[in-house]
Amino acid sequence: MIPRASESLSFLMGAQAISDEDLTRLGVEIVQRMGTGIRALLIPNRSLQAYRELIRLKLNAGFWNETIGRSEIFFQFKLAAGTVKELAYSPANREEIARLCSELNNDPLEKTSDIPRYLAGNSFYRELMVTHHGVSDP
Repeated sequence: MIPRASESLSFLMGAQAISDEDLTRLGVEIVQRMGTGIRALLIPNRSLQAYRELIRLKLNAGFWNETIGRSEIFFQFKLAAGTVKELAYSPANREEIARLCSELNNDPLEKTSDIPRYLAGNSFYRELMVTHHGVSDP
């Protein structure tokens, strides 16, 4: 799925405290449900800051969430102690993001080190990652 320039995608999991009503109140569209509590989301950019605040407050510790638009990949990591670390993906912080993804998802660093390719492994993001984030073969 490729969002319009005025939208971002997010694959929400580890957020049982976030209700469907919390999301729809922000104008977030639930595109697809996968199992219990996993939702693929389309977020209008006008709602992006409110969505990120909701993630800061209600994401379970030990999880992360990313929002991906045509030009930005933004990560919010909620560490075990409940501390939130937020990073917009760039070459300068690629290694830190890869390390955090590896630690929180129990994936080897070799798998997470190419962040765009790693994200393209999620079929919800694949087309966006290939079209706008330089992934050639996910």
